[in-house]
Amino acid sequence: MKTVSKILTAGLLVFGLNSAQAQDKIIRFEQLPANAQSFVKGNFSQQDVSYVAEERENLTKEFKVRLKNGTEIEFDAKGNWKEVDGDRTAIPAKLVPVKIQDYVKKSFPETQIVKIKKSSRLIEVEISNDLELEFNAKGDFLRIDD
Repeated sequence: MKTVSKILTAGLLVFGLNSAQAQDKIIRFEQLPANAQSFVKGNFSQQDVSYVAEERENLTKEFKVRLKNGTEIEFDAKGNWKEVDGDRTAIPAKLVPVKIQDYVKKSFPETQIVKIKKSSRLIEVEISNDLELEFNAKGDFLRIDD
């Protein structure tokens, strides 16, 4: 029984050390995956990059790019964008599916989309009146998220 206890304790210690070693480090823009670099250059060519961070936690790696205007872009390990937060400023319309743009224009005509986050099943957008809207992957409205 003592051996099992020792093994469990050692396993928890190793897991705890791995979790505690979540690391963020500043990297050069050129160290981003090529498609992440292209995304930034293609959608934010007028903005200067403030910093680029590589974030590692357990076995996952992500990247975060912060532009000097406050916009933050998050990428997965392969350089695919996951989230664009315009910091209360409208994000480029070409990042938002047309169906979602049309819904927002019709339902909230005096607003702009200031943040978008996508996953395999959901697309979440925040509009300039602080409402968060959820859509399915096809762009169909699901609900207002509180």
